[in-house]
Amino acid sequence: MNTLKAFEIGNLKVYPPVVLAPLAGFTDSSFRQMVKSFGAGLVYTEMISSMGIFYKDKKTLDIARYTELEKPIGAQIFGSDPEKIAYAAAFLEDRGFDTIDINMGCPALKVIKNGTGGALLKNKEQIMMILRKTRAAIKIPLTIKIRKGFNRGEDVAKEIGNIAEGEGVDAITIHGITARESFNREAEDWNSIKDLKKSVRIPIIGNGGIKTEEDVKGMFEKTGVDGVMVGRAVLGAPWFIASSAQFVEKGTKIKFSLKEKKYIIMRHINLVVEEKGERGVKEMRKLLPFYIKGNRKAAYFRNMINKVRDKDDLYRIVEDICSTYEEVYND
Repeated sequence: MNTLKAFEIGNLKVYPPVVLAPLAGFTDSSFRQMVKSFGAGLVYTEMISSMGIFYKDKKTLDIARYTELEKPIGAQIFGSDPEKIAYAAAFLEDRGFDTIDINMGCPALKVIKNGTGGALLKNKEQIMMILRKTRAAIKIPLTIKIRKGFNRGEDVAKEIGNIAEGEGVDAITIHGITARESFNREAEDWNSIKDLKKSVRIPIIGNGGIKTEEDVKGMFEKTGVDGVMVGRAVLGAPWFIASSAQFVEKGTKIKFSLKEKKYIIMRHINLVVEEKGERGVKEMRKLLPFYIKGNRKAAYFRNMINKVRDKDDLYRIVEDICSTYEEVYND
């Protein structure tokens, strides 16, 4: 039996040490509330543009909205201008966020072509200036999220880790893959995560290649990280973080009866629609298929979900789904 330990990002204690990744288009306030309701040590916003904050763009400011139920919560920002990143970090600190994370690993072409996200891995001097300006601008913990490098075959994680530690960064999340390799699971290199952990004194959070509770346990055991960040594994399973913590400690996963699963989905629908109104119905078209992935007649129900017009339609489909399935979920 293993015992999970809390770890500290500056003065912020994180337990359980399994945290929710920023997922563009998914980890909004309602989703974070769902994950928090099952127990999560730390959750993050979707990526927030530092330029959008600087120019007070409404859509950007909407991404930065959260409720007290989500705390502790981190804001992840991206950009390339040190002054504007520092400004955005200070602005979000004033908004009450508990920690600021700077994305230095996103592989999306529209991000990289602007010199942000993973593109920063090619410019260590710029990284240093961004961190120096931002560290001076805020008092709350500062973290970065990186990849092991930009181009295939390179590993600059230890070098960037040493720069970050020297500039007062409180923790580093590392995805053991390069930006050029995008999300190719076969290219995941957990040894690079292990090497970074050995080379710095600040906490390291391992990320990437996590699909199951066994993967979370493996990340802890194989790399020695202080925490694990999970992303897409939580879609359709907001209890995944709690289940992973339980699996690491007790060897068992969280399971739900059909009735319990139905209640969870209904609660998610209510949160999304309450937050976004009619737009929330469209959001659930995207989210609901994750709950039924892998079950029989999933394709049929996905087609039905794409035709929903209002909350009542969503309720009826969930009732139909649950009357069709008899098995216990999450086997």
